[in-house]
Amino acid sequence: MEIPYLEYFGLTEKPFGLTPDAHFYYESQTHREAIEHLRFFLAQKEGFACIYGDVGTGKTILSRLFLDGLDKNIYNSALILNPIMGEQEFLQAVLTELGIQYDNTLSKKDLFSKLEEFLISEHKKGKETIIIIDEAQLITNETFDFIRILSNIETDKEKILHMIFFGQHELIERLKQPHMRYLAQRISIIYRLKTLNINEVNHYITHRLLKAGSKGFVQFEEKGLEHIYKASKGYPRVINIICDRCLLFLYSRSASLVDEKVVKSVLEDESISTLVEIEKEEENFQKRIYKWLPYLVATSVVLILIILAIFNIIPVHELFKNLKK
Repeated sequence: MEIPYLEYFGLTEKPFGLTPDAHFYYESQTHREAIEHLRFFLAQKEGFACIYGDVGTGKTILSRLFLDGLDKNIYNSALILNPIMGEQEFLQAVLTELGIQYDNTLSKKDLFSKLEEFLISEHKKGKETIIIIDEAQLITNETFDFIRILSNIETDKEKILHMIFFGQHELIERLKQPHMRYLAQRISIIYRLKTLNINEVNHYITHRLLKAGSKGFVQFEEKGLEHIYKASKGYPRVINIICDRCLLFLYSRSASLVDEKVVKSVLEDESISTLVEIEKEEENFQKRIYKWLPYLVATSVVLILIILAIFNIIPVHELFKNLKK
């Protein structure tokens, strides 16, 4: 589909697409820190690491760039983008990614043996193997348990299979559940991706425009950038949506400056306003919780004291003494 504003702005490609594209990757502080954590993880030859964050914080592109940056002479790698599968399907996907030939009629046990033989053979050659799983919050409990069993493939001194989970906040909540403790205890690195700050939003937008071939015709005014930051909360995906609409807005009016008025007009669009409204509702809910938290704590303390007094765990006069405090 032809994008109408490209020629008008002198761009060679769409600067604010929603599909993860390594060409447009902007290394923010949080992405840099995540990569450093993963490098440390590999240097320590540990079994599990976890990178998590909200939707639209750049987990998928980060996972691909991390893999692309690995020395292929040292590391074998497998990237699982859709982990909604059973144990046997998971094994087949890993074997396929690692380039291991197998027969579809093989049992789960035989597939496991093939993977084990490969890992041990490669380790003897001085090569390690990494499996990266994107959208890891979607993995079933059974497959999670199977992944834990896979991590038992090791030598007497070190792990020879390293697994990295990329997922949303739900992944961390699942790992906190009692039945997941055996896996959670093996995760040595956990890092949360953060959103961009206002300075990074400015650099991010400029970076993407330059990568798309901009010669400076289109400009983003400071107040316009502030409104984009406030509306997007620093989420790259939301920034892309707003900026794309801003360019379309400018094109339709033969303009070239994204100022406060342009951003406000774009934010009034129903599809954008709905997106921003969702962010506002979540923020307001958190504010309401923090506002009422002291009262909830105080009420809980009073109730506990009353219950203790009713059951004669503490004398009534002590109860009133505590309430006065």
